[in-house]
Amino acid sequence: MDLAEIKHLIEDGQIEYIKLGTPDIEGVFRGKRVDARFFLDSVEDGFAQSDVIFGWDIAENVLPNLHISNWERGFTDFVMKPDLSTFALVPWEQNVASCICDMWNEQGEPISVSPRYVLKSVIERARQMGYAAKAAAELEVRYFREDQASLREKNFGTNLVPLNPGTNCYVISHATTDEPLIGQIARMMRDYGVDIEGYTREHGPGMYEMNMRYTDILAAGDRTMLFKNGVKEISHQLGYLATFMAKWNEQEDGSSGHTHVSLWDLDQERNVFWEQEAEGHMSQTMRHFVAGVLAKMPELIALYAPTINSYKRYVEGSWAPTNTTWGMDNRTCSIRVINTNKRAIRIENRVPGCDANFYLVFAATLASGLYGIEHELELPPRLEGNAYQSSQWRQSAQRSDVRTLARNLGEAADLLERSEMAREYFGSYFVDHFVTTRRWEVSEFEKAVTDWERRRYFELI
Repeated sequence: MDLAEIKHLIEDGQIEYIKLGTPDIEGVFRGKRVDARFFLDSVEDGFAQSDVIFGWDIAENVLPNLHISNWERGFTDFVMKPDLSTFALVPWEQNVASCICDMWNEQGEPISVSPRYVLKSVIERARQMGYAAKAAAELEVRYFREDQASLREKNFGTNLVPLNPGTNCYVISHATTDEPLIGQIARMMRDYGVDIEGYTREHGPGMYEMNMRYTDILAAGDRTMLFKNGVKEISHQLGYLATFMAKWNEQEDGSSGHTHVSLWDLDQERNVFWEQEAEGHMSQTMRHFVAGVLAKMPELIALYAPTINSYKRYVEGSWAPTNTTWGMDNRTCSIRVINTNKRAIRIENRVPGCDANFYLVFAATLASGLYGIEHELELPPRLEGNAYQSSQWRQSAQRSDVRTLARNLGEAADLLERSEMAREYFGSYFVDHFVTTRRWEVSEFEKAVTDWERRRYFELI
């Protein structure tokens, strides 16, 4: 919307409050609600927001030794400047709208650790190379017949009641049973401007996948954050809970966040991945792009898998990839090439879980692909067969074409810290900040005593 349209809706009484916010490091939509008339008074100058949103962890514990937000600075204000292209009415709330903001300091400089800024920086690099990127995410979500109180009464345990029992993957009748919740979410998202192409019952109790329609890559980041936030809000309203954990229970499959990306000319009329006569219709540009994504995947894995729990998802035979392989329509590989036609040709990055910050997922995928183009990286042979079976890729691994991915967050953070490519594309200030937050997460986990340890050692040790 433009400001005139927004003003008309406010004066007509259709908007009373506006949710203003931005993605934090974890991708959580954080900010404040402001009165609509105050919004009109202050929209040009922006809105104050404590810098602590980039200074604490997901449990809101303040991290030590951060440069951008700390006790010594007194947690000063940043300025949230609304991006009116993201302004939208919230269908599941009465007379409420939302708007995503970019973050600036009071001296008029952008906040370089802001995930939205990181993605916009990579988009600008692509533009200078003559490319525009389109993207979409498809997220697997777990739903439970619980509320915030019962979740705590059960101590977040494995005895939570799922939306429905059994796996029942792709079973239409079971999906129909859940329409009062899942159908409501799909319709509300459509009316919110987050287009859902389809959704399906997935392989786990209370598990659903929703596929967002592709759009330009910044809007894809915005829509994915708004989707995750909206799913939680609507579920709460209807008496349910939703989780985007990558692996909520060791007995069940993890929840993925598959990411689709394609590269276009600046007019967004031609998908530059397509070449009619080439093998697999893959242009040389696409081959370089895929080579870059694969080559840089190990050092960027912390952006695809940002939590302790993320790495519990990478289990052989569980639909989550464990090495840097690619294939044609092969769901065991990290990169699945989909080449059905000249507009739809794209890559599916199957590494991210649904717990990721998708501004950073899209930034990492696009940046590594651009790196491959800039350095004209050669694409290794595609994998035929099962990528989980080492015999299928041992020969490639001996040629260093295939590498295994980090299996824990500490190792992933070390790889990111050493990545010259990440520092070039995202800035050293962001890399250092993000690495610090990941190491904090590791140190917090190392202090925890888990249920597994009690079951293992309590009686017999």
